[in-house]
Amino acid sequence: MLSFKQAVIPVITMAVLILLSVLFWEAPIQIALFFEIMIIIALALSWGYKWQEIEEMLFSSFKNIGNVILILFLLGMMIGLWIAVGTVPTMIYYGLQTISPKYFFILSFISTSLVSMAVGTAVGTASTIGLALISIAQTMGLNLPLAAGAIISGSYVGDRMSPVSSIAIITAHSSEANLMDMIYHMLKTAVLPYLITAIAFLFIGLSNFSSLKAAADLDSLSQMLSGHFQVSFWLLLPPILIILLAVLKVPTIINIALNILFSLLMGSYFTERSWSELLNIMFRGFNERTGTVFIDNILARGGLTSMLELISLIIFAVLLGGLLEKMGVLNSLLKPFLHLIKEKIHLIAVTIFSGIVSATLGCNQFLAVFLPAKMLSKNYDKMNLERKDMARALGDSGLVFSPLIPSYNILSDIEIYHHLNINFLVSIKFRFSP
Repeated sequence: MLSFKQAVIPVITMAVLILLSVLFWEAPIQIALFFEIMIIIALALSWGYKWQEIEEMLFSSFKNIGNVILILFLLGMMIGLWIAVGTVPTMIYYGLQTISPKYFFILSFISTSLVSMAVGTAVGTASTIGLALISIAQTMGLNLPLAAGAIISGSYVGDRMSPVSSIAIITAHSSEANLMDMIYHMLKTAVLPYLITAIAFLFIGLSNFSSLKAAADLDSLSQMLSGHFQVSFWLLLPPILIILLAVLKVPTIINIALNILFSLLMGSYFTERSWSELLNIMFRGFNERTGTVFIDNILARGGLTSMLELISLIIFAVLLGGLLEKMGVLNSLLKPFLHLIKEKIHLIAVTIFSGIVSATLGCNQFLAVFLPAKMLSKNYDKMNLERKDMARALGDSGLVFSPLIPSYNILSDIEIYHHLNINFLVSIKFRFSP
């Protein structure tokens, strides 16, 4: 077994490489992980491991991620169809219809949280309806950092609570927990913070209200959407269906696959697109030019290929995790803290601490979940704790803490910040629910 000093070396080099990539080199995190893997391989060889052993350790975890990769590909295809068919434009359209200047902040928080639950992605929500809302806030003359805080707070609700969220799926998979059981379990610690956040934005909105302009701007944004896309309540059936089947505990892969077929049928009925167009959108995403820059910016996304970046991150992280686990790095790091784990509450506390540390060092939600799960899963079995308990602890720590890290926000490329030049450090004080 490695000594604690040896185990710390890979952690330090990983943190340094990731921070250099994010803050100075402006390189994708995958490149940092690639070089980290090379460093660990070199360390392993110097510590006496043979190449055959290293190769086995590298690919030891690959057999467990096939279903995750398939789910992510299916999600990409589904989101592309939802945009092309008109489901996402319809959600944005009706979201805009509910906006009132007096209640802008609470309605922004609620509407983005609902959309994020339907589409399962914070970045997708923030860069679609979120971008529309921040534009409305600008035309109304509202406090933009405050508006960004409400929008981003709502956008991240679906990241850990939506049955179609890639991060939620990865959290359940890493923890070996059932997805819907995990989501129901997370509700115990999610409902109260959500209500407190909503009340906070309500009172802030009422106290900041003044005579504001822009009812016409709301109408013009809605007209742009309805002019280029079919808008109908019927088009809300796909997200309703996916939530219904998830509640009925239909397996995630079957749920999303059925939704893709249903969306294809709706696309052939509600739009004039050919099957060839719809199938190509499933693969490449929605990239049509409507002639309206605003519409093009917020709805050019989705498709199987849109998931390649995330999947490449997962592959490198799994390679790294396999090395760290099989070489005993994770156990060596955990060993000094094992004497502190005498009760179940202590294990939960260590999990939360590990999630926050992993989020800080990795600047990434996936690593914030994957590494602690690898490190602590056996301890949960020893103490007869359910895996959904570990999943909730990781959701309440690494997942919610990651968006509060400046370097994570550079990586996630949320358009709200650079599109309207809103400073992250200024708006973070309004991120009541990350």
